[in-house]
Amino acid sequence: MILKNCKTIDNQTKNIIIENGKIESIKKTLLASDMTSDEVIDIKDNIVIPGMIDPHVHFRDPGLTYKEDWKSGSQAAAHGGYTTVIDMPNTKPQTDTLKNFIEKKRIALKKSVVDFGLQAGVKSDKDVQEILEEKPASYKIFMDLYDDNQLREMFRSVARTNKPLCLHCEDKTIIKNNMEHLKKNESTYTNTKAYSYARSGLAEIISVKKAIEYTLENKQHIHLCHVSTRQSLELVDAYKNKAKISLEVTPHHLFLTNAVYDSYGVKAKTNPPLRNVDYNVDDDYLDEFDCVATDHAPHTLEEKQKDTWSSAAGIPGLEVTMKLLLTLVNKRKLSLKQLISLTSKRATEIFDIKNKGKIAEGYDADLTVLDLKQEGTISVDKFYTNAKYTPFEGCKYVGSNIMTINRGTLIAEYDEVYENECRYIY
Repeated sequence: MILKNCKTIDNQTKNIIIENGKIESIKKTLLASDMTSDEVIDIKDNIVIPGMIDPHVHFRDPGLTYKEDWKSGSQAAAHGGYTTVIDMPNTKPQTDTLKNFIEKKRIALKKSVVDFGLQAGVKSDKDVQEILEEKPASYKIFMDLYDDNQLREMFRSVARTNKPLCLHCEDKTIIKNNMEHLKKNESTYTNTKAYSYARSGLAEIISVKKAIEYTLENKQHIHLCHVSTRQSLELVDAYKNKAKISLEVTPHHLFLTNAVYDSYGVKAKTNPPLRNVDYNVDDDYLDEFDCVATDHAPHTLEEKQKDTWSSAAGIPGLEVTMKLLLTLVNKRKLSLKQLISLTSKRATEIFDIKNKGKIAEGYDADLTVLDLKQEGTISVDKFYTNAKYTPFEGCKYVGSNIMTINRGTLIAEYDEVYENECRYIY
């Protein structure tokens, strides 16, 4: 494959020659001998960046495929400009044993149209060490499900693997006490914002403080998922010279506050919740994050439209994130260099992903093509995910991904997604 007339982020026009899924060469001028390629695609001076990597998706397969499976989830990823994803362990069964990890990998290899890695759950020290032979991207702990003694043991166990430990930081006790109080109060019980106060900003901050304490004890790398409060950022900043901590933010925490409940209702429910203006992060804080991760968490509309407390928590994000970020680029609030760092480069470093995240000879030909001028309105009618809802419905955008190439294969073009043979990235 030859991609001609590719615009780089430093405004140069280049031609990318791809052979056997790798970038063979990058040339300013094509020779007549180059034009014997099987496939030549004219990029028409649109921007080409490294294929996007999402280190945090929930594809619900196996066990919850009525919400999403590897086929629909990976199609959504390709449609959104992603060439690689890392899936979370909380499926049914969870990927916290060697057997379950191998089975999920088998399913994904059969169905996915993008490359992928898998995070492993933490069940026991024995299971953690056994899964290591299958090369997980990292391990994941949902801190809101365990007490302090359990967490300490889990941190120690993962530390022995030398793999990153990804963390959902919310404090179990604070959430329990807040929920009991708010559910007793008739005026707050039906308030759609009540859930965001039950899982308060303080619950995240206290959990982050504990995570830092445990990681200092074990001298390990922790990756804090979906950080939603400015105060958590301040806390991490105080320890940045003492602990190895990386941070991700989601598009919904970056662009929304819990005021969206007034217009969109309980369908905007997610964990951690959207914050009020006393806590929320926004695009002014992008420099403090390593990655933008979607935390793509699909549910059925029926599950999302129950009451405040029983409605499912989670928002799909794969097919809106690039449009939202490119709108920031067009507003000059985000540079293309920062965009690449947030959507691919740092993820390769944090999760030790080889041969991706860079447009260079010898690297995988994973590429996302951008049209910075394309304008439109976000609509669920174009979604490939099974989750046909988003609090960004109707939002105007300027700039969009228009083509996705995975190891030299065109897997998405505008709103069409094609078949592809995926690969496990480790």
